[in-house]
Amino acid sequence: MRRFGTTVQVLLAAAMWTLLGIGAAYAPGTITLDEVMEQLKDNQALISEIDAALKAENLQAENVICIGSRFGGHWVELGGGRSVPYECKLGKRKLNIDGTVHLYDAGGAEIDMNDEKAPERAADYKQTDLKWTWE
Repeated sequence: MRRFGTTVQVLLAAAMWTLLGIGAAYAPGTITLDEVMEQLKDNQALISEIDAALKAENLQAENVICIGSRFGGHWVELGGGRSVPYECKLGKRKLNIDGTVHLYDAGGAEIDMNDEKAPERAADYKQTDLKWTWE
């Protein structure tokens, strides 16, 4: 019975943490593969691999749903936006894409992700240092 009580306490604490918005800056959200490809179009090696996988599976990028990190609603300008990491199921294979997110203010100056004012100041972001794996 003690274990049940502890489990309930942990679950309630996790729910409260999430509801208060104190948790991580990101939460998962869906995005289509064509949107992911548009965001990451500067990495032609990745785009070429995705195009080849789509062709091999006879799929269209707009019909493939991926899971990506989502900026929460407390991000004034970026709320709802998606970023790395992404996970996409293309037929029998799964594509995992990871990288680094860089935040920028309205003037183009980079902002530290851990800055407590980042959600208010961030106006744009870029995803760099991309790495991907196929499963």
